Formats: sequence, C-alpha cells, structure tokens
Amino acid sequence: MTPRWASVFQSRSGSDSGKSLQAVATCDNCGHASLALAHSYAQAGNPYEGYFDNTPDENFEWFPRVGSSPEFPDVPEHIARAAKEAHSSFSINAFMAAILMARTVVEATAKEKGITAGNLLSKIDAMASQNVIREDTRVAAHEIRHLGNDMAHGDIADLPVAEDVADVLSLMDEVLNEVFQGPAKTARLRARRSSGAA
Repeated sequence: MTPRWASVFQSRSGSDSGKSLQAVATCDNCGHASLALAHSYAQAGNPYEGYFDNTPDENFEWFPRVGSSPEFPDVPEHIARAAKEAHSSFSINAFMAAILMARTVVEATAKEKGITAGNLLSKIDAMASQNVIREDTRVAAHEIRHLGNDMAHGDIADLPVAEDVADVLSLMDEVLNEVFQGPAKTARLRARRSSGAA
C-alpha cells in the first residue's frame, strides 16, 4: 500500500483518547484506495507518510473491512455461500450476522438431505435419526440453533462474544464436514483406490 495522504489526530472517543495515525493509501496491485487507522504507530521518517511506512502492518485497521472465509468445495453451492458469509461476517466483527448465517446453514443442510417438515429442532433430530449426522454433531447443531434462535427472535440485548461466535462457526464447519465434505473425500479416495486396483 502506498500512502497518498496521512495525518495524526486526537481521538475524541472515550476509549481512544490518545493520538492516532490515519492515512489514505492505494493498493499497489489494483490501485483502489483504502483508509488505514493505527492507534499505535511509529514516529519515524517524514511526517506523516513516513509514520505510515514505518508502522508495522499488524498495527493498522483497514476500511472498508474485507471479510475472509474458508472454502467449502464439496458443499452444495448455495449452502457453501451461506457458510462463507457466516465466516466473512465474523471476520469483520458482525457477530450476530455470523450466528444467524450459521443457523441458516444448519437448516439448509437438513433441507438438502430431504428433511423439510417441522421446525429446526425437529429437522436436526431427524438428521440424527436418519444417520445423516452423529449424536455429537446433533448436539453441536442444537447449540447453533439455540444461539441462532436468540438472534432470529430479537433477543439481542446481550451481544454475543467473539469466543462464542468462533465456537458456533467451528460447530457449523463440523456439520458441513460430516454431511458433505467427509463423504466426498472418502468417495474420491475409494475411486482412486479402485482405479489403481484395476
């Protein structure tokens, strides 16, 4: 990133009462501009572009934030898209959105397996009774449902904490691994073994 403008300003928020470095920088690859903010910054080089150049990358918070998420190559596209959105939401601290999307992924997974009747509770139990998921995964899916229901029904006075959201996404990934990704990997392995044996 190449700085085009930078300055130091006195933060007016209660939590950030010290000085901060802000800069507009353009990406050397695509040329697009982004805003960088650092509460801890180097005071070396020519003010203030030099401060930017000498501040470690990890000190900057960038805007607009760009979400990041893992890939789900063996998951049906519409469900993988929702799972990626859950992870992307978490990566930009949109915790409630992440939990809601994780809940959506669980329900969409049940529907993909032909389980469409009843509420999410019954859908999860049906996946277990039909051996789509193991008992441990059933319990995990219910934990996602519980937290997701709070968001879905407007119980949002207490915001979820990052640790809880990370756990929800890990459990969501387990559901996807058990239902879609694990079987797909096993099928590929068996196909390679069969073709080798032939």
